[in-house]
Amino acid sequence: MGPITIDFDVTGALPAEVSQGHRLVISAWLFFPDDLSTLGARPVTMTMLAGGSYDKRYHHALIPGHSGYSAAEHLAGLGNIVLLADHLGVGASSKAPDQKRATRAIVALANHAAVTQFHERLAAGSLHQALPPHSDVIRIGGGHSMGAMQTVIQQAAHKSYDGIMVLGYTVQGVHFTLWGKKMCAADHLPAGDNPDYSTNDRAPLRENFHWADVPDEVVEADTAMAVATPSCIGLDSIRTDIIKPDAAAVDVPVFFGLGERDVSPDPHAESSFFPLCTDFTLHILPRSAHCQTFASTRHIFWNRMHHWARSIHVPAPVRR
Repeated sequence: MGPITIDFDVTGALPAEVSQGHRLVISAWLFFPDDLSTLGARPVTMTMLAGGSYDKRYHHALIPGHSGYSAAEHLAGLGNIVLLADHLGVGASSKAPDQKRATRAIVALANHAAVTQFHERLAAGSLHQALPPHSDVIRIGGGHSMGAMQTVIQQAAHKSYDGIMVLGYTVQGVHFTLWGKKMCAADHLPAGDNPDYSTNDRAPLRENFHWADVPDEVVEADTAMAVATPSCIGLDSIRTDIIKPDAAAVDVPVFFGLGERDVSPDPHAESSFFPLCTDFTLHILPRSAHCQTFASTRHIFWNRMHHWARSIHVPAPVRR
């Protein structure tokens, strides 16, 4: 079932200099299985964030004439409760009065506040009339590209989740593939002051974003979904070593998912940046570039995420 629109008021969680007297909300879509028995005794919740130039439609892409591009529907159908959240300042979520004050730490704080409310409402049975209360759940957070950066930062600062999925990202510094060569994205950061929002021309990025077998109609639909990205977090996401300290603080299981052609300069070195993580899984999706959601092999990726979430050890809460 879904998408069901849910807004989370995060005003009170943010510093006054960020909200400046305005109400700020994180907007999200909720998905859950039609057959609630597939949730099991201890359901898995998955909160998913999108990358730069995307909103929550990245994980729920509806493309005329082409079915099966919604990760959220697929994962819900397998028995997960899925929440797709827009970053503060992106999509249907509120824009801060001064978006440059919405740093990566503030954006992570806003999403943590939303995720906390999500689980509180799920436990109380007030999330949706068709969804009964669930207080004992396995909380998974995940994000693609810039959304992966924000997931790592959020987990390091707030410990929102029992496990995280880092998709299409790298701790070593983003490297794009252009004309068959990997190029360090940080070498192409714009100089000087930047506007609150930036837009990207996706045409030169096709090789980086999509494998050659992705239909032209799908690429065109992907391009049509492009949204402006807050420069503050968008540019941060391609700075070299930007999440090294955050990754070093993550002490929960990590699923590190990449395409065969993706942004990591050395996929097998990624685990070394998570020294406190004792359960690290690297999955490289064949015949996929950076945007795994549009790959012909995408269902392999989503199935792997589903089974990984059920394979990790998460101690049950102590009941008193």
